[in-house]
Amino acid sequence: MNELLMVKGKYIEHYISNNKRYHQFASHFLLIVLTWVISKYFAVGPYLNDNQLINNYFCLLVLLQTLFIYYFFSLFVFPKFLYPGKIIPFILILAASFLVLYWSNYLSINVLLPYSDAFKPNGPKDLWLVKIHTLLIEKAGWLGCFTSSRVAFWHFGFSFEIVTVYLAIKAFRDILAIQKKNLTLERDNLSLELNFLKSQINPHFLFNTLNSIYTRTVDVDEQASDIVLKLSDLMRYSLYGANEEKVPLEDEMAYIQNYLDLEKYRHSQNLVDISFAMDGTVTGYKIAPLLLISFVENAFKHGVNLSRKESFVHVSAVIEDSKLYFTVQNSLPDSNESASPKSDSKNAGIGLVNTRKRLEMIYPDRHEINIVQTEREYEVMLSIELT
Repeated sequence: MNELLMVKGKYIEHYISNNKRYHQFASHFLLIVLTWVISKYFAVGPYLNDNQLINNYFCLLVLLQTLFIYYFFSLFVFPKFLYPGKIIPFILILAASFLVLYWSNYLSINVLLPYSDAFKPNGPKDLWLVKIHTLLIEKAGWLGCFTSSRVAFWHFGFSFEIVTVYLAIKAFRDILAIQKKNLTLERDNLSLELNFLKSQINPHFLFNTLNSIYTRTVDVDEQASDIVLKLSDLMRYSLYGANEEKVPLEDEMAYIQNYLDLEKYRHSQNLVDISFAMDGTVTGYKIAPLLLISFVENAFKHGVNLSRKESFVHVSAVIEDSKLYFTVQNSLPDSNESASPKSDSKNAGIGLVNTRKRLEMIYPDRHEINIVQTEREYEVMLSIELT
């Protein structure tokens, strides 16, 4: 029964994927056809009134210009600059695109002008191509789209009028999708915070109890008192640091160091190799709290804790050029070793899923995560642009 459901699920997933690709292909094809029809019969063709070579060339030129600007801006410029609010680079790219397309128009008109019907014996002298060349671009030169308002207005109407409508529709749809995604992420984040608050008990009672245990053990067992002290620091950071939007990076690194130190106490040093290496300056940077610990916890929960042989967890943090490179490597248990309990497997990966959601919400387009898994090892590589 389970195999039948899996096959059915794969079939549905394959059908949805193929259907999505079909709709994408159909929409792109429709965009090309629609642009050609508009340029040929409405926007460019009726005004040229020239021979077929001139008419078809400039209609094709508008088609290619429209497709170039649409895909360049919708796939790269909008997501990279406009939506994140990087207005100055966006304006510079827009100005450069405006100039490049003007050069293509300038060259095309100058090269094709002798082939116009206006230069045939008894040909009409007031054709569009002649008027544009004589009245506008011949006087304006290579930078006419910036030095002459008449040229700029003509150039916009010729090369950008159609694509502006396309991009306006695209931007409107993208903004709605981004707002919907942000609302979903905010709702999920609020749900996580609510569940976290529900799971808390009186922190003062916990800290007072830990302080009492520490006082009783400090002169009796130094290792036990050190464990209590590190546990107290972990809990204090978890309870109070999580309430801050951003915390100093050194506090997050200290939290991970304390966690690894406690794990060293739990595991035999002869059997489990646990290390934490850090390079670079952490002062002056901030990060969202409790963002990295899920990767470390996962290394123990699904790696070391399930293995009865020699195993390892290696954690490293490198800060370079205002960027954090965080890596967690851990060994994996053999296939014949005991699997995790059902309750663990059912909830496996929930912490990582929540961490991914937080990364998408807090560091959109400013983080990259890569996971490499082999039969023996599991590695998570995360990079974050710090502010």
